[in-house]
Amino acid sequence: MAQYFTKDTDAAITAFNESTDRAEKNKIFELSIKPAFVHLIDAHMYMYGFHNLDDADTLRNDCLTSLYELLPKFDATRGTKGFSYYNVVTKNWFIHKSREKSKRNKLESELRCDLDHEVVKRDPNFSISPHEDDLIGRERWIRFLEEMDGWRGVLDKKTERKVLEAAIFLMQNPDLVTIHNKKAIYLYLRELTGLETKQIVQNLNKIKELYSEWSEKFSSTGES
Repeated sequence: MAQYFTKDTDAAITAFNESTDRAEKNKIFELSIKPAFVHLIDAHMYMYGFHNLDDADTLRNDCLTSLYELLPKFDATRGTKGFSYYNVVTKNWFIHKSREKSKRNKLESELRCDLDHEVVKRDPNFSISPHEDDLIGRERWIRFLEEMDGWRGVLDKKTERKVLEAAIFLMQNPDLVTIHNKKAIYLYLRELTGLETKQIVQNLNKIKELYSEWSEKFSSTGES
């Protein structure tokens, strides 16, 4: 855990979430949480070169606002450390901003070239899924998330439950997952659980078995 993000920071976040007094929440944030967030943000800005995306103060303030809004989502009882959680959130926030800037630059370039409608239609990045397929896909994932909620009581090992909680978190927050490949997902799971990749693979075995059983049943009957 980074030196500036300690157990006291985790405790402060818990106290912030448990408090119902606005003045007290503001005091906890300003004194015990904000300094750690600012350090975390600055570390990402300059370590990965994200400070080139925009004005540094604007980036810092926008990211700080995003982290503040996500404070209620942190649940220390699930075994995730505050640094691991907010490190993933911060990194993905900046990656998202970087991609937004790339898209803006691409769009501006296209506009300058005065591309016509036919060229845009041929762009492989533009695709629309049939409405029916979209509904089926959404229904499947909604049912799957509901099913995963019930697995908490099925898994015996603490580490299995920890991996499950991390997987549920990523599925419930798809906007945080900006890189979609196997290696990246394992990296997210490592940062959320504090486990090594080998441990995650081992603890995913039971979850994979539960998924296979559910998937087969859903595919054949449409019921979970």
